[in-house]
Amino acid sequence: MASTSQEDGVTKDDQGLQVLRFPGYNIEDALRQNSERGVYMANNGQLPEDVLELDYEVVDAASVPQLHEKLREAVQGRLAGASSSRHSRNGSHSPGPSSPSLLRPASSSQQPPSRIMTPPAPSPIPSSASRISSALPRSPSPKPLKKAPKRSRYRASPGKPGKKLNARQARSLRKTELARSRRRDKAKARDARNEISPHVVNVAQSSEPVSIRGFNAISLPASDPAWIGKRELPKAQRFPESKLKDFDWNGKVTVVLLDALDRIWAVLGAPPPSAKDWEELNRGLMKELGDYDRNSAFSKKDMGNRRSGGGYGPRNEGVSHGGGQPRPGNIAIRGITNQAAIKAFSTSSYLGRLVGHTGRLYATYANRLATESRRVMKELALRIPGLEYPSHPSPEGGYWAARCINSAGLSQVAAVCTLPHTDLENWVPGWCCVTAIGDYNPDKGGHLVFWNVGLRIRFPPGCSVLFPSATITHSNTPVQPGEQRYSIVEFSAGGLFRWVYNGFITEEELLASLDEDGMKRWAVDRAARWKEEVRMYTKWYEIERGDYQGIVLDGESDLSEVSESEDERPAKKRRI
Repeated sequence: MASTSQEDGVTKDDQGLQVLRFPGYNIEDALRQNSERGVYMANNGQLPEDVLELDYEVVDAASVPQLHEKLREAVQGRLAGASSSRHSRNGSHSPGPSSPSLLRPASSSQQPPSRIMTPPAPSPIPSSASRISSALPRSPSPKPLKKAPKRSRYRASPGKPGKKLNARQARSLRKTELARSRRRDKAKARDARNEISPHVVNVAQSSEPVSIRGFNAISLPASDPAWIGKRELPKAQRFPESKLKDFDWNGKVTVVLLDALDRIWAVLGAPPPSAKDWEELNRGLMKELGDYDRNSAFSKKDMGNRRSGGGYGPRNEGVSHGGGQPRPGNIAIRGITNQAAIKAFSTSSYLGRLVGHTGRLYATYANRLATESRRVMKELALRIPGLEYPSHPSPEGGYWAARCINSAGLSQVAAVCTLPHTDLENWVPGWCCVTAIGDYNPDKGGHLVFWNVGLRIRFPPGCSVLFPSATITHSNTPVQPGEQRYSIVEFSAGGLFRWVYNGFITEEELLASLDEDGMKRWAVDRAARWKEEVRMYTKWYEIERGDYQGIVLDGESDLSEVSESEDERPAKKRRI
């Protein structure tokens, strides 16, 4: 017989164990519930959120010897079959080797309750006893389950209580969520490789190609080192306004603009075909841009530049390099109020959807440019800690290093309208992305004009246009009085690419370190750079073949060897 002792008010036997009694628990009934054990094993020992709590009592020292004796007698009776027969006759919790009701103390003195993990009890739980968490989930039925539920069987909608699902619906819901999770993982892996999904490729193949007669992208004006652009075309070199060709874009189908050699040099990006709520996104962004205006502080200096003519308030965020900076850095935003307004707008879910869509357009129709842009941004982030690129929903980040918000500023109404200009500090072969937001009639105003090619494009709200803004002289036509038009521009400065290409030093530092032979090589590289950069443009037939990355498909279809002659390629496409 084991002896007992009492230390610090806790009853222990000679092995130092505390003796507890569970009045409402029958281990035989619990073991019969194989479904409980199956659920526990199927969940790899992980507990569900709803756990069962049992009552227990601490047995005092005086009762322990009696309990040992009763337990010994019960074991002998069980071996003789007496205990099992009593259970089968009345189903009650009569004394037996597995019934905790044998363990009743002689006195009612109890120790402070403790918490330990126990299996579930089939009997009701008294409210006056101490409670402990169970290690096994509660089963709604003793019937064994084929599979353990991995999530709640309640489907909740926003603002509505959850609806209980049956087993088939729960399995279907789990399969749907698993498929979505796998698609998300695949999308993340593709994004890390700067790839797009086959579905997006199919959508791109349904775009409308439009060729500009007699235009060759290599004729666009670029600076001699081909990192940045040049000033806008003088008025005498632009197409006369009377000779501009109108392109009536409906904003529902994506249009790609091609040069004479089938190069894609601009994209008129329609909303995603599956996005039925894009009008809601446009209205949501318009409201948030209005809030941004009210929460910002503009000065007269903020309103005037060569692009705006003082009619609206542009503000940049992100990373840039140029203007005598020794190295790239974050664009300064003056004032705590303006910083808070920019930060609040950057967290917009509408903005996240928009920049996710524009990034896919860039990666689809100009994959080599987009890949190079993201590579440079990553190298800069590793080289200079603390750089803050514009917000983007992708874990890999976006494709543009900076973003410009064009809003009303000090004007009464946001009616963004730019003068003819080039964004000459932008990366010269790269595309910027302009998205029009607002409530205006696109038939009467808000058109985008490309003065180099004499094209005036209908530009509906909620749509985006991607083009090389460092080389194309462009502007907008004004909207009607009382109408609202904002714009969001995504771009990357050419100085970032130059700084990385030079080995993370400025052009002046590089030239100072070169000898005579190095200067000759630098001059040759400088002269050939623009032609090599134009080769990064995607060809339309690459999109048609699904080879948007410009990879050789097979030995007989070498897409890398393309003639640079001025002759137009024969193709069945619209020409203007």
